[in-house]
Amino acid sequence: MKKDCILVLDIDGTLTDSISMHQEALLGAMQALGLTRLNTDWGSYPHHTDTGIFAHALAENGVEASSSDVAASFERDLDNRFAILLAERGLREVPGARALVLAAAQTRWGVVFATGGIRSVSRRKLRAVKIDFAEEVLISSSEHASRRNLVEAAVNRAMQVYDISNPRAVTSVGDGLWDLRVAGELGLGFVGVGGPDSRSVHALRAQGATVFSDLHEAIPHVISPDIQLPGGTVSGATSTVLASCP
Repeated sequence: MKKDCILVLDIDGTLTDSISMHQEALLGAMQALGLTRLNTDWGSYPHHTDTGIFAHALAENGVEASSSDVAASFERDLDNRFAILLAERGLREVPGARALVLAAAQTRWGVVFATGGIRSVSRRKLRAVKIDFAEEVLISSSEHASRRNLVEAAVNRAMQVYDISNPRAVTSVGDGLWDLRVAGELGLGFVGVGGPDSRSVHALRAQGATVFSDLHEAIPHVISPDIQLPGGTVSGATSTVLASCP
């Protein structure tokens, strides 16, 4: 099916229940740098991404990452730490995540992933919950430290991959206020994801965002009611929560 709309998907907290595991691995990798001062309030950093946090922490400590080898070493350490935790604990999808990706593949929505995690760790997460992806539509902080640049690059990549010269609609799906803010800056539609007790969900709703705790609920908003998926037919009335892709 010809694609003419773009669905930009965050990963942590949106598709995979991996935030705490990722933060544990990130903390270990950052502490291993031996910095004199380390701010562990990751949300307070100018760029809430792995590489954005890494670069800013080095700069705050007067350390210059003069070689790409320094960043590569950090990414290897972070990936190794996450792989160990993943092997020990396993990983669950956010309910409905895989179904949403499968559903979108059967429609005019072209899916692209934009994540603040590094590429190698992001691959592990998607594979762990059996979400199929192509490398070319995975945009990570290994390529862009800024969340705005990440999402902007993801949209541009989707336009190239799916041969969309003028998208009829572009919608971002994420779990954080930064996702909502970037979507607003770029003029994209936005849908939030998160459990009912999540602090970020309350913050997103306070900003007027529609938020789903189960992505199965979002499926009728991006596919027609009679699309066949593993497990049966998806039902639900047409809605405008996600930007229309007529």
